[in-house]
Amino acid sequence: MKKISIIAIAMIWSVSTMAQDNAISKYFAKHVSDTAFTKVTVTSKMFSLFTEIEGEDEAEKEVLEALSKLKGIKVLINEEPKDPATLYSNAVTTISKDKGYEELMSVEDGDENVKFMIRDKGSIINELLMIVGGKEEFLIMSLFGEIDLKQIAKLSRIMKMKGMDHLKVLDGGDDE
Repeated sequence: MKKISIIAIAMIWSVSTMAQDNAISKYFAKHVSDTAFTKVTVTSKMFSLFTEIEGEDEAEKEVLEALSKLKGIKVLINEEPKDPATLYSNAVTTISKDKGYEELMSVEDGDENVKFMIRDKGSIINELLMIVGGKEEFLIMSLFGEIDLKQIAKLSRIMKMKGMDHLKVLDGGDDE
């Protein structure tokens, strides 16, 4: 399991380019030159490398299967925004205008707002979008490919990447 965690962490911090013509790509493009944001893009090539690894137990096999179906991840993070509430509101408004996205769920409390949106074709989810706006940070993450929400929630428990912990709510947040 350690080797998958190490590979997953390396994968997340690999930066490359991938074209994706939708609201999230336009939002990323808007902030590409803003040095206040950390931008991470992981391509399908990185995920295809996971098909060459054999899982040692059932949990590893599930994680590898989930990873092999992903085509990419884009993350935009601002850990010290001047106005995180406005960033959150603008992102939600901008992305909601794209008719291809549907709200899956939202979580709001006094400290942080989290919104999950999806794009799907029939019963297959091909993009999961997460927008997080708090008092002190802003994060937007797009996972695209063939997405199984339960497997992504399990993956979020293994990958210790900022923001991934929010994905555990997709299967109720139960620990396994």
